[in-house]
Amino acid sequence: MNDDIEQGILSLLAREWDFKGPPGILDISDITAVLPLAPSDVVAGLKALFERGLVDMNRLKTSAFLTPEGYDAANRS
Repeated sequence: MNDDIEQGILSLLAREWDFKGPPGILDISDITAVLPLAPSDVVAGLKALFERGLVDMNRLKTSAFLTPEGYDAANRS
């Protein structure tokens, strides 16, 4: 997975966390609309971040949000 894609997703969710409060929930369609990426790249990036425990998703897999570890990772870079 491309680190730039993952970092873009983390940064976007961290901004949402900062503006609206934890955990920075966004619909996956909104993430795809904001980032200049193919939907398949966004989904692959979210999957990689999920597997590392940096993001979580709702039960239906339509929204994604940061874990505390994901927020820390977004702010380290």
